Amino acid sequence: MRFASGITALLLLTSRAHAEDDAQAQPDPRAALSDQLAEEMATIGKTLTTVNEKLSAADGQRVRRVRAAYRILHTPLTTAATPPDRMASARRRAAARLLLERDREERSLLASETAELHVAETTTLAATEKLPALSLPETLAAPAHGTIARHFGLYEHERSHATLSRHGLDFECDEHATASAPADGIVRYAGPIRGLDNGVILDHGDYMTVVAKLGELAIPVGTKVSRGDRLGRAARHRVYFELRAKVGPGGLPIDPEPLLAHE
Repeated sequence: MRFASGITALLLLTSRAHAEDDAQAQPDPRAALSDQLAEEMATIGKTLTTVNEKLSAADGQRVRRVRAAYRILHTPLTTAATPPDRMASARRRAAARLLLERDREERSLLASETAELHVAETTTLAATEKLPALSLPETLAAPAHGTIARHFGLYEHERSHATLSRHGLDFECDEHATASAPADGIVRYAGPIRGLDNGVILDHGDYMTVVAKLGELAIPVGTKVSRGDRLGRAARHRVYFELRAKVGPGGLPIDPEPLLAHE
């Protein structure tokens, strides 16, 4: 995966249980990623089946329309045809050409969608095969002192009642609280993130984290940071935190909450 393209996808997109005690084994984020990839493969498979059925139906309909259009376009007018007859014939010919062009465009769209789904299938399969070798965190430090106000995962929008997906956590904290690095890493991006004020993207090897909803940024791109190092200050009273494994374009989001250390 090219990391630069992953950051671009992450910026465009970026789009509950604690361990009972310290002796309990930390959850393996690979399990969640494996489930997520399996769901994606199943969705891609179902969509491919639907699109292929539509493509087959479109091909059958196109054959019938091509035959009908051929008859219309190649039926000569008799010498006795009147001007109204000629006008009606011209309209039929224009309609036949229009239908053929529309069928061609529809089939082209379906074929393009099929190709994109096959690419997605190949990408998801490659991510699944890469998953066992990933070095993912056992624990992460919270990026700010506070309580979790918004959790990772699906939720219902209050006004529209649409089901949406949240890819990270929101920490409720003191006004302009200090935000810090959740793990050792390198700053790959520091600046505006659409919908999240300013933010920092940290590279930790096989995964990356996003700490955002920041106002002041305290660290430039390329800086090596240690866990707990200051990244900046909250823009208001919340700090956003996201964790992504480096598989697929932009990476795959993981719920960071079960990995938070009790510090």
